[in-house]
Amino acid sequence: MAEPQQLTMNSSEDFRRNENGWQNSVIIIPALLSGCTLIIVAIILWKSIRRKRDKRKGSKDKTGNQYLDGEWAVNAAGVYENSLDTPDPILEKRQLPGDWTVEQQLFVCNGHFGSISWAVLCRSGKTEDRQQVVLKELSEHCSPGEVQDFMDLMKFYVEVCNHDSLVKMLWCQRKPPRLIMKAMSYGNLLTFLRNSHEGIQPAAETASRITERDVYSMASQVADGLEYLSLTHGLIHGYVAACNVVLHEDLSVQLCGLGLAAIQYRTRSIPAQRAAQVPMKWLSPERLTRADITEKSDVWSFGILLYEMITLGSPPYPDLEPSQMPSKRQKNYRMERPALCGPLLFEIMTNCWQWEAPLRPCFTDVMKQLQKASAQADGQTPLTAADTLSWKEYLHVAGIAS
Repeated sequence: MAEPQQLTMNSSEDFRRNENGWQNSVIIIPALLSGCTLIIVAIILWKSIRRKRDKRKGSKDKTGNQYLDGEWAVNAAGVYENSLDTPDPILEKRQLPGDWTVEQQLFVCNGHFGSISWAVLCRSGKTEDRQQVVLKELSEHCSPGEVQDFMDLMKFYVEVCNHDSLVKMLWCQRKPPRLIMKAMSYGNLLTFLRNSHEGIQPAAETASRITERDVYSMASQVADGLEYLSLTHGLIHGYVAACNVVLHEDLSVQLCGLGLAAIQYRTRSIPAQRAAQVPMKWLSPERLTRADITEKSDVWSFGILLYEMITLGSPPYPDLEPSQMPSKRQKNYRMERPALCGPLLFEIMTNCWQWEAPLRPCFTDVMKQLQKASAQADGQTPLTAADTLSWKEYLHVAGIAS
């Protein structure tokens, strides 16, 4: 029989071992459970985020099928069926009538959503009813979000573009999805001006007759459209430039390139990624620092447009490479007055280039300045090209992707 002292010592040692094991269990087991719980929560969150991202972007499997609303759509046609078959009362009123057809389609370039083409709109049985139009089409390989954006763009043209200085949508179609726009006979203003450098007809003939007073007239029309966007709808254009103006043979102009304004109209915000696609030489100082884009940002770019018109399409800051722009802008660098630009027009340009945005005039004031100065503008001396750059050289100096 063990002695009482020995039993007591053994019992104490057993208790200490049991106590240590219990304490270790209390620490380890909850830690393991907490770790497993965190891993499970992380997996659930990751799957949820991925599922939402796939729905939003339309992810594709190895066969090219798209993931949409929890299911794999067979192809892009499935996206069209889901998004374009739902009747829209706004667009139904502007659907191309059945007795009209689109003929003689001629591809021009690729736009943001798909191809852009010239075409002729014809009415069956009436040979005299023919009209030249511009088609903006939706690519078959678009994402679900782009389908919705294209539909919203159609509605934007119906609801907003009812001003003489904005390009107008005549009709729309669901299948194939496309906008049918009013065509301006001379097309894009920048292309028209640049063609004058190389003697391409009819640009060379008409450009040789453009005077400083004509520049005032065209600029006033553009400013009128920008004032309408700003005052009536609280919208900005975001890329005011000659490439986003179209021209008729009577030198009437309309503002196009309204995609950013259409997004802002729908969401009341401006996507930073889309806004950053504008070439640097057209950006205001605040946009270079990623500050808010306002009407005054468009005013700065409007001053660049004036420079483009008075020089018959010369690139802004012709003595600077695009890579030099940020450092020069920090020093408040501005362009010099072009040779054939009168002092009053240059004063308007420099007012648009006030470094602090609040100091720049609004478009209402810009229009008043243009109208007042136009009476003293030269209406006789034809403008001449300020450079001899080829189109490729122009794109490089201007910092525009070809």
